[in-house]
Amino acid sequence: MEKVKRVARENLFNSPSSNGGGQLTGRLKLKNLAAIGLLAALMAITAGFINELSSAFQQLEKAEEQNNALIKDIQRLNEQNAELKLQLQKQKLLTLEAKTGLVKIEDVDDTIVMDLRYATGNNFTGRKLYPVAISLLQRGTANKLKAANERFKKDGYRIKVWDAYRPLDIQKKFWELKPDRLYVANPAYGSKHNRGSAVDITLVDKLGNELEMPTEFDHFSEKAWRNYTGNTPEAQRSMEYLGQIMAESGFIPNSTEWWHFDDSAWNSYPVLNIQLEDFALD
Repeated sequence: MEKVKRVARENLFNSPSSNGGGQLTGRLKLKNLAAIGLLAALMAITAGFINELSSAFQQLEKAEEQNNALIKDIQRLNEQNAELKLQLQKQKLLTLEAKTGLVKIEDVDDTIVMDLRYATGNNFTGRKLYPVAISLLQRGTANKLKAANERFKKDGYRIKVWDAYRPLDIQKKFWELKPDRLYVANPAYGSKHNRGSAVDITLVDKLGNELEMPTEFDHFSEKAWRNYTGNTPEAQRSMEYLGQIMAESGFIPNSTEWWHFDDSAWNSYPVLNIQLEDFALD
């Protein structure tokens, strides 16, 4: 910039001024000098604008770095909160297990299929009776069920659970709907389901298809009895196979419900009324 100004001054003062041509040349040089000055001013303004723009970009980059750092801090806090929440939920379940003895079946064996009918409307009442689909058993009972499932899996089958632990309050509703001791336990004495020591099950193959059994679940007639003689050969074989493995794993088959099995140690567990939703994770 200084070089431009110096050249302009030299041209101006060294120009001839003794004749008309010199005056004209001087005026042209003055105009050139003015143009050069204007150009220099524009260049200065442009340089200042570029400097300001560069500074603004630097500030934006710094702000973006700070924002990225803040996002990482938030992500780290979220991960810490999620881990803390998980630990609190695990502690909650451990506390409930210590209080009741109940555990989630899938926590003992996640290969067992769950189809909790009373958590849906697909049951003999036609309405949902369980607020959440959570399957619970006493740990000892759950371990026996796992042992049975391991044997079934060797033959290409798996257990499907229709019902497990049932709170006493819900047992009272069952009794109101079906006050028949052949199929529903009187809540005045408590059910083995209320103890978490009974399970209603069937078997499925590798594709998830249920094996043929004497009846559907909760079929309240003599056709569901173990000594019923009108079963198809396939249903009879399936029922006997299911009953044999369950008995050898520590369960007692029910005589009027082919799907129902009691833990042989059921009498060592108390009747409970802990609610299923207490075991739900937040």
